[in-house]
Amino acid sequence: MHVMESINRQTWRNPWALRDYRRSSGYLNEGERAAFAIGAPRTGRGRVLDIGVGGGRTAQLLRDVASDYIGVDYTPEMVELCRKNHPDLRFEHMDARDLSAFPDGSFDLIVFSYNGIDSVDAAGRLAVMREAARVLASGGAFVFSTFHRGWRGFEHRIDYRRLEWTSNPVRLGLRTLRYVEGRISGTLRQRRLRPLEQRDGEHAIMLHGAHDFGVMVYATTPAQVRSQLAEAGFAMPALVLDLDGKPIGAAASAEHEYFHVVAHKPGL
Repeated sequence: MHVMESINRQTWRNPWALRDYRRSSGYLNEGERAAFAIGAPRTGRGRVLDIGVGGGRTAQLLRDVASDYIGVDYTPEMVELCRKNHPDLRFEHMDARDLSAFPDGSFDLIVFSYNGIDSVDAAGRLAVMREAARVLASGGAFVFSTFHRGWRGFEHRIDYRRLEWTSNPVRLGLRTLRYVEGRISGTLRQRRLRPLEQRDGEHAIMLHGAHDFGVMVYATTPAQVRSQLAEAGFAMPALVLDLDGKPIGAAASAEHEYFHVVAHKPGL
């Protein structure tokens, strides 16, 4: 297991991370909304595989276009959280690099949201793409988001920790304590994990500020992700959208933290 994955798995099991994912709902931005709409089954409803489901945010968004829905995650705690949040849907503990439980052509739409594909190394990423291509039916879509290698936030070390205001003095005290604790732990993690970054080349492994600098992510470019998708067997050109839902060409602005991708399997 790559060191970045060991770090990320530990973060996903953290009670604070589980709390954040339990509370999340709705689309992240207009880019995600557009990508989901473009990738939706062309017949109205279809077989949907939702990878890296976290707390089940996307389950609620995808159920209306699914004739059959399956959500998977490689973190057991997340799977249990999804089952509690959506007891009427099916969730399984599964790694996206190995979808051998499903035969070829099993799904019309595969979604891997919130940059989940960036939680594994380069070899694992390609394995995810190949497996997605295999289990998609002809003409089916793979919709995912991925971090931008040139985003300025990787250089400026943007901290995502914010103090949430409440008029309840007890809750405010607890939140303040958590905020201070998070800032301290985030500073310590930066010192410990920054030497593990790999910055050379078009794609890289970078430390991200989410979860108090608790995740290391694979970051790429629009050109590189299209090249990887072509190698995995997807039709070209894959559509790349910014967070506002506008198409991106071969290059992306340094203001783009990540982008959404819609890739179709050759066929109908």
